[in-house]
This record gives sequence, C-alpha cells and structure tokens, in this order.
Amino acid sequence: MTAAVGRVRAPELRGAGGWINTEHPLSLRDLRGRVVVLDFWTFCCINCLRVVEELRPLEERFGDRLVVIGVHSPKFPHETDHAAVARAVARHRIHHPVLDDPDLETWQQYGVRAWPTLVVIDPEGYVVAMASGEGNGLALENLIAQLLEGRTDLAAGPAFTSVPVGGAGTLAFPGKVASDGGDQIAIADTGHDRVLVCGLDGTVLREFAGFSQPQGVRFDEDRLLVCDTVAGEVVAVSLPEGERRVLASGLRAPWDALVLPDARIAVAEAGLHRIVAIPADGGEAEVLAGSRAEGLRDGPALQAHLAQPSGLTLLAGGAIAFADSEVSALRVLREGQVETLVGSGLFAWGTDDGDRGTAKLQHPLGVAALTGGAIAVADTFNSLLRIWDAGVLTTVVLSDPVDEPGGLDVLPDGRLLVADTNHQRVIAVDADSGSVSEIHIRDSGRTGSTSGSALSGSSGSRLVVEADVELDGMDLDLQQGPPVHVSVSADPQTLLGAGPRAWALDRLPVSVDIALGTPGSGVLTVDVIASTCAGDVCTIKRSTTEHGLTVS
Repeated sequence: MTAAVGRVRAPELRGAGGWINTEHPLSLRDLRGRVVVLDFWTFCCINCLRVVEELRPLEERFGDRLVVIGVHSPKFPHETDHAAVARAVARHRIHHPVLDDPDLETWQQYGVRAWPTLVVIDPEGYVVAMASGEGNGLALENLIAQLLEGRTDLAAGPAFTSVPVGGAGTLAFPGKVASDGGDQIAIADTGHDRVLVCGLDGTVLREFAGFSQPQGVRFDEDRLLVCDTVAGEVVAVSLPEGERRVLASGLRAPWDALVLPDARIAVAEAGLHRIVAIPADGGEAEVLAGSRAEGLRDGPALQAHLAQPSGLTLLAGGAIAFADSEVSALRVLREGQVETLVGSGLFAWGTDDGDRGTAKLQHPLGVAALTGGAIAVADTFNSLLRIWDAGVLTTVVLSDPVDEPGGLDVLPDGRLLVADTNHQRVIAVDADSGSVSEIHIRDSGRTGSTSGSALSGSSGSRLVVEADVELDGMDLDLQQGPPVHVSVSADPQTLLGAGPRAWALDRLPVSVDIALGTPGSGVLTVDVIASTCAGDVCTIKRSTTEHGLTVS
C-alpha cells in the first residue's frame, strides 16, 4: 500500500444515494477512535468483488476497532440506480455500511482513479495509506494492526446499527442455468451457495451444497460441471451420486464453463480477463484467449484484450461466442482469432438495436447459441434479452420483464432458459413471441430443518451459537481447504447486528459468535455443511436448525 505524504485530514463522506446497511448516516468525525477503511467499488467489477472477500477476515479479526465503509462509485448507468445497488449489496453479502455515491462526490474528494481503491484512515481521522487493485489484504492487515497496537484510548462497541438489505425465498440470486438437452436443468443458486438439479416442472431432484457463490453450471454426460467462483475452482460432480472432483483450482473468478468438441472444458476466467481450457479429467489450464490486459482488442487470440468474460456458448464449427461484460460486448473466438460482433470499448454502452455499427449492450453476462447461427444474449444491466442474428441485434419484447438476467441456455423445445437473477427465479422464454413462463422451483429439502433451543439476548450484545452435523462414520475432507461451512440468517433480518454471517471452519461441532441487532422476536436459522470422504467416496453432510430468537 502507498503511504500518504504528510498528515491529510480525511474528507467527509458524501453521496446523493444515501446509506445502505446502517440505520443512520455515518460521519468520519463520529468514527474517531477507530481505524476506517474506505472501499471504493462498483458492483460490475470482478476485482472489486474479490476485494470484498479480502476484507471479510479483517472485519472478523479486528471487530469494532475497524469500520469498513464501501463507497459505491458507479461505472455503468445502471449502477446509479439506488435499488440496484441495494440488491447488489444483498447479493454479494456485504454486511458493512455502504455509501451510495452516484455522482462520484466522495470519489473525487479522495482523488480516486480506479476500481477498486482502498483508503485507510487512522483513529485521529487522517488518511495514512491508499492502494488500488486487489491483493492488498496482507499489507492492509499489517497496517491496521500497527495503527491499533498499544492503543488504550480506542472507541469501543458497535459503530453503527446494521439494517440488512433484501431477503430470499427458494432461490437466492441465481446466476447461471443449464439444460441437459432432455428433462433436467441445473441452477446455480448462487445466494444459497449450492447447485440444484431439477426436472422441467421445477421439482428438485438433487441438491449439491457447500459451494462458495457458484456461477457457471454445465452438464457433461454423467456429470455436472460447476464454477465455484469465490473458491476459484472448477468442480465435476458425478450424477446422481454427488461425488466431487476438483478439475482446476487457483483460478481467478471462474464465471462459466463449456464442454468443447475435443472434450476439454473452456472456462471464462473473469478475474484475469481471459478464456482458458482444462483437460476433461483435470489439470493445468491452457490459455485460449486473452493477454490478461483489460480492454477490447481483436486479432490473434493470445494477444487480444478481453474484459471480464462471463458467459460462453458453443457455435457451429467449434467457435466460442462469449459475453465480455466490462466492454459491453458480444465476441467470438474462432480458429485462434477474436472478433467483436457488438461492442466498442470499456466506456461504450447503450440499448440500441441494429448492425455492428449501431448495436449496443450494457454489461452482458450470458449467451446461448440458437438454431441457424443466432445468439441469444442476457443483456444484464439493461435488463433485456437480445438476439444477434445475421449481423443484426434485436430486442425480445417480453410479456413479463426481467431484472439483471445472468445466465442462459436452450431447452429441448427451443425456448430460452433464463436465470432472472434479481427476481430470484428461473424462467422459460419463447424468443419469437416473448412469452415468459416461470419454472416454479419446489425445493422440499430446504424445509427439512430441525427445531433448536430458544435463544435470547440484548440488542448490541454477542451470542454464541453451537451446531453440529452427523457424519455417518465418514471423515471430514481436509484436502480442499476448510471442510465445514456455517451460515446464519434471521427472520426478520434486523435481529442480527453487524458482523460475519458465514464461516469456514476445520472441525465439528461448531461454535460461532454473532452480534444481535434491533429488539424483536423471530427465527434464527443455522446451516452447517460439511465436506466428507470415506475412501474414494466424497459427499456433503448438512444440518439446518431453527431457533426461536428474542432480542431485548
């Protein structure tokens, strides 16, 4: 991180959109006595989302002595919509306060030039360091520890009262979908950290939990490929047994996967702005396209500039069409060359239909090949479905609108299968008529929770919750990182205060410490997922316990 030169008083925080995740506006003056980290981010940016994950362990380690404030500083027009920002905060499970700054007032006050940027403010209210990009977690941790070391005059207790955003039903912000070409579909239930395999009538046939905000899903004969996005892995899940095998790890935000004619698996590695291929049985990734430079440049694939590729589909002849989200582009990788069909740069977007010279998109995330060479596009930030056919882009007029659609595939009857992400549903769309039919997901598995003991505590206090899961004689799988994942939620959500809602642990039983929010009564749900192995058989064990909770 770059240290500030001289003692510069941190400018106050201003944003016309207001605050999210806190019941009252915050001021730096009121936060004196704590270290404050400002995270300048925008929700389109994959590197920003990775920084959110880097900040989580710091918030947990330093507790109330550290206050992280997200300053949402939009790039795309859609990101100036306060409701869209609030949904993104919920979708990405951001629990610290977020200032919505659609006019970039605070961005300009701090002289920020790039997403993401972190600014560190010491307990006296002075800027002491600034850094752009991801990968600053260790340096930031050391700096915070240094600023707090030996201090006995620091403020104590919560700095704000959290007001969590959103809520979810059976599905929570589904990201991607896939059809097996027959009577089954797969859904990346991203907000619930799981993947569902369902019948066409919505009946849940299989649930595969224990992922970390999964995105891309793809059927591959007798297995299902899953992009475990935050974990940076591509995982093969055998059907129907559910055994798992990691095919690739260490990837930067794998967002979609595609089976190639030679049986290799193409992966949209959004975080490094490239498309890679991995062997069918796993192994080293080979770069197919992208120089790791972010931008829009066509030509030889390994010299091309891509910008957060987020959706893949296979065209006739083995070409790959992809949604290149940060340049609002539809592009094709064919015979070692990258060609742009729609899009002209990092700061060019719109809703126009037409040919290559006039057509525009806004941060698309999904694509699907149609018959006759046409390509369907999930035009995410325009909340539209578009069709590219014979060199012309058109908009599908829908009978029921979508909100930030994230993933597409094609059903056996020719309709589009769509992850209608912000409506938290999956739909089927007739691209010719625009008729929309919701596929109602019937997930009996999530109602199979057990009742736990009643819990209570006072507002602002801490509560220790214990939980366990029966392993049926199997051992925890310690080879792929922490095998136990715990999450808590409350209804109403205001019963929980600021702090982590999910943990990755290495043992059972578990004990987690949560902060209590505003007074009231409701239900606290504790979900425990454990990865287990016995010989070559690996599977998931799960328990869900509901506690009556009273906050006084």
